[in-house]
Amino acid sequence: MDGQTQPETKRDRVRRLLLAPLAEMGFRFPKGTAPEEGQKRLDRIADELGYLDEANLVRLRESLRDKGEGSARRFWPAHATFVAYAQLAQPRPLHELPGIASWFASVAGQEALAAGRLVAEYRFWLRHHRPPMNDVERRRLAEQSRDAADRLARLRDKQGRGWRLDAADLAWLDAHQRDDARARTLIPETRA
Repeated sequence: MDGQTQPETKRDRVRRLLLAPLAEMGFRFPKGTAPEEGQKRLDRIADELGYLDEANLVRLRESLRDKGEGSARRFWPAHATFVAYAQLAQPRPLHELPGIASWFASVAGQEALAAGRLVAEYRFWLRHHRPPMNDVERRRLAEQSRDAADRLARLRDKQGRGWRLDAADLAWLDAHQRDDARARTLIPETRA
């Protein structure tokens, strides 16, 4: 080689800070697991958790050190266990969730925009990592959207009259505008 080192990939960072230390602690796959299959599972975990920063990879490692499966608690935890504890350590950015781009790009996203529910539904995705699923959730989001629209109109009216907004109103307005802009980037027709 020419003496230059390759930059560490996200997968390599997950291996270095999470998977290799757990393997050194004794985590392994059950007998009969083909080495290729075991490597495939670990690679999937490494790819899935690449969004975590170094501090949270270390936190995750410490959280999982006693979460092994089997009677001796030595087998690698299930993929879902890694993902759940990673979400607690550092929630995955919403734009990286597999379903969000397709949902907001679909008719559902366009309907949310047209009905004034875009910010409420975007925030619902942030909290629940899924779209609203039933009438109760949809009614609650519609109510939140109406309340937000009323508040937004009042605050913009105050600003238009030259009134000074207090810190709480300014923070609410900034957060609403930020979330509206982020949600609009997920809808193809509003990306520009």
